[in-house]
Amino acid sequence: MTQTLDVSERVTQPNRSSHATGATAATTAGKFGTFAITFGIAFALLYTVFEQLNWPLFTYHPAVGKVDFWMQRPRSGEGPPMYWYGWLALSFTGAFVLGWIATVVSSQWLYRATIFCCALAALWLAAYTGAIFIADRVSFDAEFLKSVWLSAIPALVGAAVVAYLLPSPQRLWTSLVLIMPIGCLVILGYSLKSYFMR
Repeated sequence: MTQTLDVSERVTQPNRSSHATGATAATTAGKFGTFAITFGIAFALLYTVFEQLNWPLFTYHPAVGKVDFWMQRPRSGEGPPMYWYGWLALSFTGAFVLGWIATVVSSQWLYRATIFCCALAALWLAAYTGAIFIADRVSFDAEFLKSVWLSAIPALVGAAVVAYLLPSPQRLWTSLVLIMPIGCLVILGYSLKSYFMR
């Protein structure tokens, strides 16, 4: 039998059942790629956010071998708690759910949602940094500007505008695989520099 290559670069075969199997395999590979890209972006973003806000899924006390749900402060006689495992578990769970959702929604919604979330992360950081800069330099009491949640308002508006106005989000979507995790790791490294400088 002769196999021919059609315009879309798929192999066409006379046997329809094997063609259907090939199409199913291509769809599965496409969905896994979508899951992997979304998981990679979401994990880096979520881990950075959870570490900055100190939101672990659980707290591990290694001196006594005890695990508590959510974040627990150190207790007398139990040694220092470890939050790192809780941040990893919560980030993995959140990224897994977001990756699964990405395989279910349409590609256009996926591209727009990814652009929105990445723009939100960048604008939120910029708004928070700007608010801290202003609060430290004004002559009146502007401590309210240092709220993380107050900075979310202009970031949400800006991210919605960016996601709506961006003409071709498909090409930008795949390039975010490298840009956003690297940006998150830079922020994470900067916030943890005191531990590295000892």
